[in-house]
Amino acid sequence: MAKVGEGDARWIVQEREDGTNVHGWHWQERDVLKWSTVRLSELLGGCKLLSGEDQMFITATTIDSVTGEALINNRKKKLIPSYELAVKGQWTGEIKDGSGTSVLSTSGTFQLPYISDENADEDPELIVSLKDEGSAQQRLKQAFVNKGKKEVFKAVAQFVKEIQAGGPVNKSGDASAQPDKHTADTAVKATSASGTPPSQANGAAASSKAKSKAAAKSDSGTHTIDLQETFYARPQDIYECFTQAGKIQAFTQSPAQAQPNVGGSFSMFGGSVQGTYKELVPFSRLRLDWRFANWPDDATSKVEMKLQEPEQGTTILTLHHTGIPHEDKYGNSDVEGTTRNGWQQLILHRIKAVFGYGL
Repeated sequence: MAKVGEGDARWIVQEREDGTNVHGWHWQERDVLKWSTVRLSELLGGCKLLSGEDQMFITATTIDSVTGEALINNRKKKLIPSYELAVKGQWTGEIKDGSGTSVLSTSGTFQLPYISDENADEDPELIVSLKDEGSAQQRLKQAFVNKGKKEVFKAVAQFVKEIQAGGPVNKSGDASAQPDKHTADTAVKATSASGTPPSQANGAAASSKAKSKAAAKSDSGTHTIDLQETFYARPQDIYECFTQAGKIQAFTQSPAQAQPNVGGSFSMFGGSVQGTYKELVPFSRLRLDWRFANWPDDATSKVEMKLQEPEQGTTILTLHHTGIPHEDKYGNSDVEGTTRNGWQQLILHRIKAVFGYGL
């Protein structure tokens, strides 16, 4: 054995100038709060809680904040999570009649005040509140508490499973896969590709009057989405929903920017969606470069929207979205599904709900 004070080549970690934690032998602590913020926003933002049971439709729309601490400790290649988090978000709900027409809508907030490694095997506490306290609104709130909470708990359980597996920390103990601060901050308002979902999102796809279709296919390593949506509005009204920052901010309920000229940039959902205007034919057609902040750095897709008015006051939007990657930068594979749901629920149906363009 080496004497006290003498060097010993066997203690390679101590002697290495680069300080590499060889074989994960020494205790390391990684802050994964940013990753936790993004992941919880992806899992909960836009989560459908009820989709027509008793004619009720409830969605967890926005994640407003994720606070607390989240750490991954690495010792002898063993990853040990330690976290105490509080989540605050918003939800919307509506009741529809037999024909699919909305007869009442409401909104409120929800809290998960204590998501912790101490209660990882238990469902966390859930607090639900309403903005309007009518009897029908109370019915929606109780449906959230009694039935919709299952989907919330399922999302939290998925997060717990992932953080227990090491979250963004790879096998070598490196946390370099974490999102940057901008991505983590904007994800709170977006829900990754989720964004700020609409008050009428869940039921719109089931409405016989809300004619919407979606198809996705794999092409050269990417996906393609085709959508069609009908609005009670003039083409100018719909065109402005993608070119005027004020209107974008109104239906997304989050910060937005727009420079509607060829080569100008736009962003929505607090920067979680970013892009460039490539072609602008007023009230008729738009072509955009489009990407989400959580996509790989080299991934940019193409969006083309055409507006037609078969009869005055009725506009048909046809959307063709190509170049959607298979995975985001964190390895989540359902990018196509998330993007398709985002278009339908967070944008098209939200425009109907906010501006009254629904059929």
